[in-house]
Order: sequence, then structure tokens, then C-alpha cells
Amino acid sequence: MLPTRGQFARNVVLNWTAMLAGIVVPFFLSPYTVHCLGNAVYGIWILVVSSVSYLHLLDFGLRSAVITFIAKARTQGLPDESRRVVSGAFWIRVLTSVFILILALIAAVVFPRLFHVPAELRAAARAAVWLTGLGLAFTLMSGVPSAVLAAQHRFDLLSYVMLSRTLVRAAGFVVILHFHHGIAALAAWEASIAVALCGILGLLCAKQYPELSNFLRAPEADVIRRLWQYSAYAFLITVGGVLIYYSDNLVVGLFEKPAVVTFYAIAANLILYTREAVAAMSNTFVPIASSYDAQGKKEHLRSLLVRGSRASLAVCLPIGIILFVRGGTFIGLWMGRDYAELSSALVRILLLNQVLSIANLTINGISYGLEKHRPIASWILIEAVSNLALSVFLVQRIGVYGVAWGTVIPGVVINLVCWPRYAKKLLDVSYLDYFWNGWGWAALTAIPFALACSWQENHLSTPTLLVFCLQTAAILPFCILPSALLFRRELARYIPQRFRLAF
Repeated sequence: MLPTRGQFARNVVLNWTAMLAGIVVPFFLSPYTVHCLGNAVYGIWILVVSSVSYLHLLDFGLRSAVITFIAKARTQGLPDESRRVVSGAFWIRVLTSVFILILALIAAVVFPRLFHVPAELRAAARAAVWLTGLGLAFTLMSGVPSAVLAAQHRFDLLSYVMLSRTLVRAAGFVVILHFHHGIAALAAWEASIAVALCGILGLLCAKQYPELSNFLRAPEADVIRRLWQYSAYAFLITVGGVLIYYSDNLVVGLFEKPAVVTFYAIAANLILYTREAVAAMSNTFVPIASSYDAQGKKEHLRSLLVRGSRASLAVCLPIGIILFVRGGTFIGLWMGRDYAELSSALVRILLLNQVLSIANLTINGISYGLEKHRPIASWILIEAVSNLALSVFLVQRIGVYGVAWGTVIPGVVINLVCWPRYAKKLLDVSYLDYFWNGWGWAALTAIPFALACSWQENHLSTPTLLVFCLQTAAILPFCILPSALLFRRELARYIPQRFRLAF
């Protein structure tokens, strides 16, 4: 059952609220963490997180499979099918989590030697690696109840849980750093949050979807086979994604000093926050696309593609413009002047690919919802291998900038060539419709904001971060009003409906 326009709008708003908290809280927490730990220790912490993140490969794309299958089963009124899918996914996750704990133990042993960790930090680094692996194991376990809630369009509950997680996690970090504990304590807190999150999501799932009782029964072979057929290519896409998004810090750590990782991580985190700002919305497209597909509504899928691409860029472009035009000023006020020049230059390079990648998030979500993600695996793997090889090649010639360019060049090619061609093949959308109606109008509406942002950077003094925020708030109408014009039809339908409900 599809959500109403009001429910969809509520889901998007709540997702954005959780996303905004996930950006704002780390934004204020990051400089505190860096200054408490120091460049070298913070660099080791980033390497710990990046190394363990490779174990995300064992996700196997299972969450997307559960969302897709349950969304279709609910649309078709097949509760027993949903129960079988959850049972199979749960047992796969149990076995995967056990395997992750074993791999994390091995990684903890080799990590200090691989990254030349100083002797006094080796014990803490080993503990941090294993505890981070423990947290990842429970995070993957929580992916099953999370997927069930997403398939029911209960993004409101997921948003409340994620918002609470962000705030509790940050509070724990502040206390730990205040009392001068190190990365092992941070990892232990992360693991505790992951365990609690798994339990909370499990309880919410049981309450919201009681038809899934007795899901602990033995998994059925045909269900496992269906999950694997869907997940095999999603797994390859995950492999590529992990290499693309998590290998950069490791390449920097292997070829540069650990302290340099901090400078790159600042830039990479800002890029990640930009992506999360859109992913919170685009995640809602997967179950909707599955439901449209089950009902044979192809025209609705085309509309979802164009409007979703517009919305993604409407959110992404203002953030990207601020980082590109005023990134140096922002990072200097946020992290300190020592970080401004290098980190802002890296942000400008990485943004070139990031904007294009976000523009294609909608067709990515739709392809998962239609179970048509198989061809994507080959492009992502090619991009990932090219990214890694080019980054290793260039870092030895132009330093840390080479890692950024090694990431950008393959990504730009994939995003400009492969994704639009696949949208045309999958939904019969013309290139003109995809680029102009999906991308072009959103880009045009961002021009006034870009001009205002450039004027501020060249003509105004910005002594503090508060002043920077006030200056940005002052030019938000240059962003909001053109976006409102772009989505005038949606607003014309939604606002009168909300007005009637209010009165």
C-alpha cells in the first residue's frame, strides 16, 4: 500500500530532520574530537573506521532485497511470503555477523603493523578495531527489521530512531573525550549504541508487523535462492561502493603520514554529509518503485525519476555551492585555519563527481525497486578498480591531491555516460527529458544562490562561524524561492490539502 501525499511528505520531512541532525551534530563534534585526540590519533581513528568499513561488503545487498520483496508482497496481499523472506534474511545475517567478528579479530592483530601505529597506541588500536567490528555486526543484524519498516513506508519510525541514535552517540563521545579517554572507549560506545539500536528496531518491527511472528523458523531453500539472486549483484555494487567511498583514507594512510589522513577525512566527511542530505529522501523511492512496478504503472515511474532527480539536486546544489565557493572560509572557522587551504582544495575536487552522483541517486533507487540493478554492478566495479588504481598511481606523483583526482575521474565518466543510458533503457526516458527536465531546471534555479554566495565571499568579512551561518541564512531566499517555483505543482496540491486539514 502506497503512502498518501501527506504521508510521503511527512516521511521526507522526518528523514531530512534525522539527516540534518546527522550532519549538524558531527559538524560540531568533529573539531572537538580532532582537538581532543590530536591529528595523529584522530588519523588512526579514521583508519580504524575505514578499515572495518570494508566488512560492509558482507552486507550482500540483503537490506535492499528485503525492502523490495516485502513491499511487493504487501502490495499483493501475501503475508506468508513476507514471513519467509524475513526468516531467510535473519539467518543469513546471523551467520554473517559471526564471520565479521572473526575477521575483525584478525584485522585487530595486523592493523598496527600495516599502518605503522606507534607502540604506545597499538593496544588501543587493536581494541578499537575489534569493538568497531562488533558494532558493525549488530548494525548489519539491525538491517533486517529496518528493511521491514522501510518496506511499510514507516520512515517516520526509522527517522525517530536514527535521530535518537545521533544525539545519544554524540553525548557519549563528548563525555568520553572530556575525561580524556581514547579511541578504544569511543569504539566501545559505538558498539553499545549498535547493540541497543538492533534491539529497538527489532521491537518496533514486531509491534508494527505482527504477521511476521515465528520468523525464527528454519529458512527455506527457494527463499535463500531468491534473496541471493537479487543480492548477488547488489553485493557486487556494495563491493564497488566500499572501494570508492572508503579506500581513499586507506590509500592516504599507506602513502602519507597518519596526520595527513585527518586533512583528507575532513574533506571526505563534508562530501559524505552532502550525500546523506539527499540519501535520506531517495531511500523512500525504493519501496515506492517496487509498488509501482507491482501495479504496472510505468508512467508513474518516469515521473518519479524526473521529479526525484530534481529534488535531489535541489537539496544538493546549494550545499555544494557553499562548499565550492566558501569552503576555505567555512573549514577555517570550523576546524581551524591550519586545515582550510588543503581540505578546501580537496573538497572542490571531490565535489565535481559528487554532484553528478547525487543527480543519479533516483534512478539508482528505482533500479533496485524494479530488481533491475544487475547491469549496475559492472560499471561500479570498473569505477572502483579504476578509482583505486588511479589513486595509488597519482598519490605517488602529486600527493594527497592525486587520491582525490583518482576518485573523481572514473566517477564523472560513469555518471555522465552509464547512468543516463540505463535510465533511457529501463524507463524509456529520452536524454533530453533526463538531462533537461531532471537536471537542467534544478541547475538553473541554483544560479541566483551561487551568485549571492560568490558576492558574500568576495565582499563580506566573516570573523566567526556564527557570522558565516547568518550570512548563509540571509541568502537562503535565493535558493528557496526558485526551488518553490520548480516544484510549484506539487506545492499547489500539497499546501491546500494541509490547509484544509488544519482548519
